[in-house]
Amino acid sequence: MLKYLFDWLTRADPPAPADAIFVLAGHRSRKTYAIQLLDRGMAPRLLISVGRFEIRRFPDLGLPQTIDLLQLAQTIPPPQRHFFVLFENRELKVQRITVRTLGTLSEIDALSDWLGARPGISSLLVVSSGSHLRRLRICCRALLPQGLRTSFLATPEENTSPNRQDWWSDASTCRICLFECIKVTSYFILLPWWKLTRSWRKRAI
Repeated sequence: MLKYLFDWLTRADPPAPADAIFVLAGHRSRKTYAIQLLDRGMAPRLLISVGRFEIRRFPDLGLPQTIDLLQLAQTIPPPQRHFFVLFENRELKVQRITVRTLGTLSEIDALSDWLGARPGISSLLVVSSGSHLRRLRICCRALLPQGLRTSFLATPEENTSPNRQDWWSDASTCRICLFECIKVTSYFILLPWWKLTRSWRKRAI
């Protein structure tokens, strides 16, 4: 039963060509995998979500171009330091995104705005940790533009465990997955309220 729970949380799609790749903030392995997908020609553009604790290490990702995010962040209060970095046509473009209570929802909310300004993007690859994918599916289904073809890819390093068949014997992995189940349940409850407040924000603009 616990194995089925793990598989339900981590269900990933196979990589397929798309108009863009989006990688969430967090473990560096997510960014590394997304860059590999870009190098393989899976998409012509890569949108990287960079949280406050990743800013200093951004130049270490190995992109052909880089940018001094630390300099850009100097005038921003630390809790509000979160950026989207677009790599397209061998150029980088940066925009700051609004940080709200829930990090993942803030990222997908900002992604929805980013896609809304680019109606030509009809397909998207979303990269994150395997245990994160179920919650991402819920968020993207609720917030991203209708008609967008979205595939969810798990970072290989974070989705493979030497004890995958009996992962519950690993206390750390077990805690991560059980905590993720709590988050999924919470998001089902919170998303209707989030969509309502998002609608209010749009009307106020």
